[in-house]
Parts: sequence; structure tokens; C-alpha cells
Amino acid sequence: MEEEKLCAKCKKAGSAAKCYGCQQSYCIPHFVKHRLYLAKKMDIIHDIHENLQKYVNDKDFEQSFISSIYAWERNAMIKIQKIAEEARSDIQKFVEKRKNEVDISLNKIFSEIETTGKSDNYTEIEIDKWTKQLSELRNSLEKLTKNISIVENKKVSSIICGIKVIEQQQQQQEQSLCSTVILQTNNHTSENLIESGQEHFVPIYGPCRLSEDKSLVIHSSYRAGLSQISGFNNYSLGKHSIVFLIEKKGIKNIFFGIHSASIDISSSEFDRSIYGWWNLDYVIVNGDNVDGNNKEEIIQTGDKITLILDCDNQQIQFEHHRIKKLVHLPILLSECPFPWKILIRLINSGDCIRILR
Repeated sequence: MEEEKLCAKCKKAGSAAKCYGCQQSYCIPHFVKHRLYLAKKMDIIHDIHENLQKYVNDKDFEQSFISSIYAWERNAMIKIQKIAEEARSDIQKFVEKRKNEVDISLNKIFSEIETTGKSDNYTEIEIDKWTKQLSELRNSLEKLTKNISIVENKKVSSIICGIKVIEQQQQQQEQSLCSTVILQTNNHTSENLIESGQEHFVPIYGPCRLSEDKSLVIHSSYRAGLSQISGFNNYSLGKHSIVFLIEKKGIKNIFFGIHSASIDISSSEFDRSIYGWWNLDYVIVNGDNVDGNNKEEIIQTGDKITLILDCDNQQIQFEHHRIKKLVHLPILLSECPFPWKILIRLINSGDCIRILR
């Protein structure tokens, strides 16, 4: 006799239906509930599909890349203008120096001619000497333009790197492959970090207070609550380091990371452009946790943290100085396009962070 099936939910004998998806047997009431559950999941699938379709229709995919090209163009023009101004200054200094040398020689010759001419004490020897000297001075002036060349400086610091658009396969955190268009430079940039110039905090939402030229932020509520703070600078090219000092930290961890300046995160809603860490083991990718937990308190009051934005290699790094640990996180530009901004999230009342440079 065939063994009687038990309901997967109530464990009673006499199940009357089987789901060929999950391979579970159910009694009639629980089979109906199971089908209702599947119907709700179908509704969710429809919502996800509609939202994705709306995202495809509404999203300006080109804008982030166009902004990056404009940023490169502005930076390149600034560099070109600076190099050209330095070259013009060098030319002026060189020509003025040579003209002064010629003036000194001319004055000396003129003085000799005047003195000798008044005394009527000159011969062919003096005339030949002065003729030769004047001829040499003229030749030196005529050769002036030939002695100066405008050449390309091959030093890395003077190179204006070109850009091109390539399509490549990037591996996501979920180990799936997707196609994304990224901007790359034709030449490798220097590995030296660029310390962020005049970086300071900018409140987005939540209870926080800024002081000391906006280099210090403190969670200003008497109770816990999310406070989100951005940075002032935009980052699209190069490699930049921002050093933070944790002046006070409560029982909950502090978030360090980035978001895309081209995407509005002025509300506390989920945002896929956010990447970073609540601590070294609790990783946020596309606004969601992909690894670790938020329980272990790795970051403590008095710790020094460096956040490194490596735009050229599309990644960010997080360095904890006390425990001497460095972790990195690749950035998917289709979700977090340039330019990037730093992002800090405070939860505990009194949490306080300072930008050291």
C-alpha cells in the first residue's frame, strides 16, 4: 500500500495536491494558500518588470558618460592652458635675457666708438674689430628663433591623456556578467594618490551639524536616526584619498563610501548608486548588502580611516590604519556613473567625524 503523504505545512496525513515546482505535497487549504503565495510572487514579478521598463524608458543613460567626457575636456583644457602659459613665460624670459645681453654689448661697442671717434685715434684695426663684433651680434639675433624649439614634454605629469569609449564585460558581485560602456585613458596615470583639495561635508538629509569650515560633522539628534552626508567635490578622473578621523562613535557602525552625483539621493529611499562599507566586512554594492554583517565593531573612536577613490580603475578602497587593513570594491559604472561623491552615514547620537585632508 502506498505511503500516505503528509502536508508540508500542517504535517497532517491525507494531502490532496502536489506542487510540481517545489515538489511539496499539501492538504487542500494549504495548497490554496500556496497558490495564493505564488500569485503574489507573480504580482511582484510584474511590478519588477514594469519598474525596469520605466527605468529603461526614463533613464538618461548617455548623460553620465557625456558628463565624464565634459569633465575630461575641462581638465584637459586647464592643463593645456597651464602648460601654454608656462611656455609663453619661458619664451619671454629667454628672449628678454638675450636682448639684455645684446644691449650690453651694443652699449660697450658704442662707448668705444664714441671715445675713439672724438679723439680721432682709430685705424683699420678698430674698424674691422667693431664691424666683426656688430656682425656677430646681428647673427646671434637672427639665430635666436633657430635656437628655440617648441617640443613635446614626455614627462608623465605633462601628458594630456586621450580618452576612448570601449565596451567590455565586467563581472558583477552576483557573479553574473553584464555589458557596460566605460571611459578609459589611452595612457596609464600615475599611481601616486592625489589628496582631495578643499573637501568638506554637505548635508543631504537627517540630523547633523557641521562646524570648523564644514570639515567636522556630528549627529545632532538626541536619539539614533539615519543622517546622510555627502562630500563637496566631484571625482571623475585620477586617484584621490580622503582621510577621516573618528572623533566619537556609538554602538552602531558608520558608513563610508560613495554615490553618483548624477543621481538624487536626497531621501532615505533605496539607491543603487551607493557603494561602500559599514565596516570592513559589511559591504554595500548597488545600495544593498552583498557580504558580511553589521554587528562586529571594527571601527572605534579615535580610529583613522582613508577612503580612496580610484576613478581610473573604477574602484574604491577603504584603509583602516589601526588594524593596518586595506580592502577594495569594484564600481559598476552603469549603476554608479561618474562623477562620484563621498558618502557618510551616521546613526548614533553624537557620532562625530572629521576630514583631516
